[in-house]
Amino acid sequence: MDKIYQGHVSPDESTKIVCTGTSMIVKSIIINNVDTAYTIIVNRFMTGPGIHRILLYDFLLDAGDTVRDFDEYILYKNNYIELITNVPGTSYCIRTEET
Repeated sequence: MDKIYQGHVSPDESTKIVCTGTSMIVKSIIINNVDTAYTIIVNRFMTGPGIHRILLYDFLLDAGDTVRDFDEYILYKNNYIELITNVPGTSYCIRTEET
């Protein structure tokens, strides 16, 4: 079943999309800020033994630029996608499928 997560990325590094079930496929990530130039960092965290932080991307963008990522990322229980920005008001929409 598809699930949509959307809102504004928190500048305090607390915006996380966490797999709470057995597994989840992240099908799309869309990020935008229409008013201000901004930086967006997207990390994937995998547990394992230990925690592994994998940088997916780190972009410096102009106002109005949009990131559209349609690669699929598989997350397992307690793994997550983390969004970080330097500008309040940066919006996101993430579509997932719980498996």
